Amino acid sequence: MAERILGQARADRALRRGGGDSAALDTAHAAMAAGCRFLIVRGLTVQGPESAIRPNIRLRRVGNCLNELDRFLSVLITECVRAAGLAPDGPADGADDFPRRLDTARRLRRIEAHCGYFSAATTRLRAIGRIREMACGDGLLRPGAWLERDMAVATAGAEFVPGQPTKAPEISDQALAAIAEFYVSIADRLHVFFAATAAEA
Repeated sequence: MAERILGQARADRALRRGGGDSAALDTAHAAMAAGCRFLIVRGLTVQGPESAIRPNIRLRRVGNCLNELDRFLSVLITECVRAAGLAPDGPADGADDFPRRLDTARRLRRIEAHCGYFSAATTRLRAIGRIREMACGDGLLRPGAWLERDMAVATAGAEFVPGQPTKAPEISDQALAAIAEFYVSIADRLHVFFAATAAEA
């Protein structure tokens, strides 16, 4: 947890800095990797549900983790936009205006127009976004079949056993780890492409 919070602080500092230099891009990538690594390691070490935690509280914690991953990615995308010298695509690219909810799928789609290879990732991000909204209480608890489909897309095959549609679903640490691995794979690809772009500028 401490590592994740420290990584978020580094990411926020990277966002507040102007510029678009490669150092800010490197910092945002490192913060993203640290946040993902926390969830990946927990997925390897924690087996089974944490029965001492009430399902609704655990679900909210899952939503908070997914929020953090999405925020890390949005900070990284901001630095990619700056490194490439692209025009900001909205308030999320400003240093003083960072909304709680971020459409990273849309922002990644815009970057795709520049570097050309994130189509499948945006579909997966949208599925994760629906799960995140449901877990945070900002979206409806969809019928079981819809939730199963979104979990299959979000985790790319991580095991998920849905409960009744009226109950809070169990989203395992292994499922969160699979989602974190997906986020860090996006981060690595963005970093490689845009670090090279910044070096050429």
